[in-house]
Amino acid sequence: MKGFISALVLSSGLATVGCSLFIPKETLYLLSAKDRATQQEVRQHLGQPSFVTLTKGGQAVWGYDIQEFVQGGSSIYDMTGDWWCDNYRLTFDVSGILRDWTHTSRKCG
Repeated sequence: MKGFISALVLSSGLATVGCSLFIPKETLYLLSAKDRATQQEVRQHLGQPSFVTLTKGGQAVWGYDIQEFVQGGSSIYDMTGDWWCDNYRLTFDVSGILRDWTHTSRKCG
């Protein structure tokens, strides 16, 4: 039974590490930045937003539109792939702290 529990814990850890390899770097940053990062810190990590708007309540909404080519195929002779579009919408409170964000991902084209 002890061996089974050790194997289960090891499997769970490997699955967590494996999944983190496929999470976009922007998402990883935003997960740690929510409710603490300032606009300046976000700009340092993610760069200039694609657009900036203000809500009626004075909250800033920033948009990031990121395109990435994802390689497909099973060998170097099969170099297929697709363009993916990641859209991030970040909401800052009136004091400039990141309070919320959303992420959508879709195949471009």
